[in-house]
Amino acid sequence: MQYELKIALRYLRARRRDAFISITTIFTVVGVMLGVAALVIVLAVMAGFEASLRQRILS
Repeated sequence: MQYELKIALRYLRARRRDAFISITTIFTVVGVMLGVAALVIVLAVMAGFEASLRQRILS
């Protein structure tokens, strides 16, 4: 775990001349996080809806 964290921090840390790349990286990471969160929420809601619908049909 220590090794992976060290590599991640190395590429996320901004240098003076590469500040734009770091900002772009942060926006990209935030975008991926939001996309994954949206997928997890939608899958959870759809699973609940499916269970509710199945219960109504079978009863």
